[in-house]
Amino acid sequence: MKKLYLTKSSQIALNEILYLKSDENYTTVHTTNQERLLVARTLRVMQERINDEFTFIRISNNHVVNIAFMNGWRKEDKKLVIILEDGQELIVSRRRISEFREAIRKTPKAILLKKTAR
Repeated sequence: MKKLYLTKSSQIALNEILYLKSDENYTTVHTTNQERLLVARTLRVMQERINDEFTFIRISNNHVVNIAFMNGWRKEDKKLVIILEDGQELIVSRRRISEFREAIRKTPKAILLKKTAR
């Protein structure tokens, strides 16, 4: 099981992360058990540490999402909105829509998501 090191003494399993949210030079890690962990690293650094471009994708300047916890997505007023298992809805930025779609195509769970999204 892969882990993400938050600090020298703190770590979290990647399969427990719903998404990461940028707070300027800090990143908030949102977990499956509703915890929010604040880390003194930028979102870019955290994404590089994860090093898993097929499970964790950047959907905007502020968010990196774990595809494994997506329930689906929908178009809404020219925007693409993804829905996470906890009900959270996040907007994919316009310039990252093609990256998002490519990542979804390469993910086995994508077949199920496309069926539920239509």
